[in-house]
Amino acid sequence: MKKFINIKISLVCLLLSACSLAVDMGKHGAVHHDTEMAETGNAPDSKYAWKVHWKSLDDGIKTASSEGKPMLVDFGVHEGCERCEFMQKNVYSSDKIVDKINREFVPVYIDLAEDLTPDERALGERHEFHDECLLLFLDHKKEPLFDEEGEKMCFVEQIEPDVFIRYLDYVINIHNTKRP
Repeated sequence: MKKFINIKISLVCLLLSACSLAVDMGKHGAVHHDTEMAETGNAPDSKYAWKVHWKSLDDGIKTASSEGKPMLVDFGVHEGCERCEFMQKNVYSSDKIVDKINREFVPVYIDLAEDLTPDERALGERHEFHDECLLLFLDHKKEPLFDEEGEKMCFVEQIEPDVFIRYLDYVINIHNTKRP
């Protein structure tokens, strides 16, 4: 029990510091893509992240609503962003993480190297992404998930795979606690 509490405290501290950091990654746009990204090779980086069943924002919202799952929304780029490249090579390449994402979340990828759709832009602005890379977690109703301290569950920097998988469990717990 004590170990679980220490892990939880560490994750909350990591979340707070990650969400409060300002990262200057330059200005990007975002991509509208379809649900066949993995099959067509148009995943965030087909070399690393093709196993995640990425959806467009519209499809992700519909799926999350019908299945009652939280959304993992990654505003990112294929190349040129240290955080995105790290996530693709070290996090989205892990079979254990990919399985958890595909099973328990609705993954949405918005490519900031392309033009944003109006809905993608509105979502980004609502969460103050400032056209920068951001990973955020939304509930099945498209509302942001907050941790026990009231902080939005998001990341602007890279996160190590072993910490990320524990964080995914934490997000699921928060989402399931929030649901009626």
